[in-house]
Amino acid sequence: MKTQQLRIGKYVMVNNIPILFPLEIMHSDVVQQVQQAQSAGFFVLRLNSYGVDVYCWGESTSLNLQSKQAQDAHIIKEFIGNISEVSHRFAGATLSNTQPGAMTSSAI
Repeated sequence: MKTQQLRIGKYVMVNNIPILFPLEIMHSDVVQQVQQAQSAGFFVLRLNSYGVDVYCWGESTSLNLQSKQAQDAHIIKEFIGNISEVSHRFAGATLSNTQPGAMTSSAI
């Protein structure tokens, strides 16, 4: 089994899309209008040979919003999984000579 890696950060949910950012940034610096955000808090990503585990907790005092722990963790995990899937698909992509800027890949 590979060594586990942990990533800790903050998040804000806007229209069920997670915005992930470092601990040094305040929640209110990311989302200016509190009405846009549904929840906010802290997250941990645990990367291991089986995939990604996500845990959410806490609150944003600057936005006065609570974390929706289980729901937010599920959304973030799905989001991270989608990014991972897309990056794997394009890992072997090559540029086409026929159309500038076009990408092709046999993995898609």
